[in-house]
Amino acid sequence: MRSLPVELYTEILLYLDRSELAAVSASTKTLQTLATPLLYRHIVFQKNSSIEQIVRLLTTLDNCTHAIAPLIQRLELDWTGRSDRAATIASGLSIDLPRMAGLTYLAVSPALDIFTWAFDDVTMPALLEFHLASWFKLDRGFLARHPRLKRLSLGKSNGGSPPFVDPMPQGLEYLRMSSATRALTLLERLPHGKDAKLARFDLGVSSTRESYPRRERLEILRLIEDEFPTCLQVNIFGQHAKSLLDDPRAPSIDHVARVGVPCYHHGISHYTDADLRAILVGVARVFPSVRTLDFLGGEDGFANHPLSYQDIARLVQTIHGLRCVELVVFPHGEAYSRSGTDGFEPLSRSRVDDYPRILWPEL
Repeated sequence: MRSLPVELYTEILLYLDRSELAAVSASTKTLQTLATPLLYRHIVFQKNSSIEQIVRLLTTLDNCTHAIAPLIQRLELDWTGRSDRAATIASGLSIDLPRMAGLTYLAVSPALDIFTWAFDDVTMPALLEFHLASWFKLDRGFLARHPRLKRLSLGKSNGGSPPFVDPMPQGLEYLRMSSATRALTLLERLPHGKDAKLARFDLGVSSTRESYPRRERLEILRLIEDEFPTCLQVNIFGQHAKSLLDDPRAPSIDHVARVGVPCYHHGISHYTDADLRAILVGVARVFPSVRTLDFLGGEDGFANHPLSYQDIARLVQTIHGLRCVELVVFPHGEAYSRSGTDGFEPLSRSRVDDYPRILWPEL
């Protein structure tokens, strides 16, 4: 083994999981040097992660700042824990995030929603993708300090959010928001027309105070129609998404080719056949050129839905305005493709890998 070149050792380490990398890094100094960047490159804390695990990471970063923090490229805090410890995590993040010079991806769960002050005056120079499930007084120049952002997700706003501070990230390709008012003000300041970069837009329509279509949501659709010819994918989801699709004032957007069908929202386990048909008719009217339909489900997919995937695919076949649809994709990537005039058949592949996961679908 001693005669193997360093490149081969590195190649072998790429096949190891985190526990194996940790064991290898403790064996020799040479392997520790090679394994450590891989061990800390991608850090994920799932919903069932313990508070002690997260605090331990922050402590490690504090003690080994120069050695560890710059190695982290992707940090996912998809964690729901005790709110009495969230302040501890937020304080640690406000110190450690600026030290992560290589961080390109950051996702933060609802557990830290009232502690978005952790991002005040924080700059992550390499950041390209930022997902924040809940936000409160976030901006304060945050977007202006991160001009390289290409993908941005701002979920539920808890009120009191200040106006976005210019300049906006001009290369933004994906935007997901649950506040139509905030989304509109941001979209208005992005490049339009031939300079537009936006390729995908997700809008959550869940708030009870937005139970009927409001001017901002209709303005967003008109803006996408007129100023964002690059936007080929739109997902409208949430409890009141159907009301927007049903609104006769909603424009018909010809250039959108991929659409999310809002068939899941918090508190309702399934839609009836009639509900789905009405939603699909609305989708066909607003997006007449759609070729791919993504049925947006919860974390468990359509586990409690009375219709099978095959039944739903057949239902799509009966909607007059959806005759251009070639692919129907369900939660977790299971897909059906059009087979001539006979309807849809299960895709030969096991899944569609680019299924557009909607983060925190309950929003």
